[in-house]
Amino acid sequence: MRDLRFLVCHVLLIAGLLYWVSTGLGAVSEPELPFAQELQNALDSARQTTNVMGVSAAIIVPGYKTWLGISGVSHPGAPITPDMLFDMGSAGKNLFAALVLKLAEEDLLSLDDPISKYLSPLPNVEGSITIRQCLNHTSGLFMWVEHPQAPTRIPYNSINFEKWWTPDEIFTTLGGEPYFPPGEGWHYTQAGFILGTLIVEKVTGSTTSTEIQKRLLAPLDIHGMLLDLREPVPVQHKIAHNWVDIDGDGTSEDVSSRSRNWINSLSRIMFYTTAEDFARWGQALFQGQVLSQASLDEMLDFHSPTPGEPRLSGYGLGTCDFTHLLGGVRAWGHDGSTPGYRAFMAYLPDYGVTFSGLMNDDSDEDGRYIVGVFMNTLRSHLPLE
Repeated sequence: MRDLRFLVCHVLLIAGLLYWVSTGLGAVSEPELPFAQELQNALDSARQTTNVMGVSAAIIVPGYKTWLGISGVSHPGAPITPDMLFDMGSAGKNLFAALVLKLAEEDLLSLDDPISKYLSPLPNVEGSITIRQCLNHTSGLFMWVEHPQAPTRIPYNSINFEKWWTPDEIFTTLGGEPYFPPGEGWHYTQAGFILGTLIVEKVTGSTTSTEIQKRLLAPLDIHGMLLDLREPVPVQHKIAHNWVDIDGDGTSEDVSSRSRNWINSLSRIMFYTTAEDFARWGQALFQGQVLSQASLDEMLDFHSPTPGEPRLSGYGLGTCDFTHLLGGVRAWGHDGSTPGYRAFMAYLPDYGVTFSGLMNDDSDEDGRYIVGVFMNTLRSHLPLE
């Protein structure tokens, strides 16, 4: 009888311990960043100095809770909240390049394949351009943004917001002569990534957005990004309103009611994210949780110099080397801008720290100022003991 009572007590004790652990009651809570309030003060001060409408930021420091900071509003009466999504603009190139590298790991394509292996001829596009050259901006392809008839070159209110540009239209109506033969220079251009999305769709039989979620984000338990604006926006998603100075008078206006078809189709990799998910992505990618080490080495093989982009120390596959921008501190990531949004994400490999910042306003200068103030505050506390 005594043995039976002992056995029952033992079983109950084990069951209690399992419940304690499974519910998280037994987990050791990570501490808050010791300089969290200083970060928030810097964010508020920088935003107020620039009069940017709203900012959302996140910092991941190993051993501490993820820091989330917000400041300002989406629109009058609606403060920015940590779960609001912002357009990451060209920073989406980082996710797309990672997808292509993942497909290369699965032998669905090779980085050194010529695009002619997958695509029919297009105007002003040399078929010998490789997938690698598409991803690191050494293709020589003309950048549609620089075309005099590009929507970005005309008054904002004159844009045909509902228009969905096809790839053929982009390379004809907004096309131009290559800057240089493939592999013989460097020029930032969206064109290579447009071609890249066509190749991804060809080899997977699926869409870029579906493959990014399935192959990259879902394994990281990231489910909050909005990757395809052609689909209805889920009710749980809150998108920060974007603000643009549409008439050059120095005052931004809320343009969130305008269709994003035009810029979505001209980009083809327009993704919306929270600051936290963006930082989680960067942390996982650059710490080797997404790609093999060989693939990550390919991504971080930086081409230098980068003419026309003095803030960069180099450019890899969908990845910027921001070391020069951050005053000599090694930093990898990407930034982005579309009308009414600015985005920035950087991983600091010497500290294992990731920062992301998103804003719903239209000034590159203001965006750089906010990032600079914020990063200076962060760097003053690194390394943490």
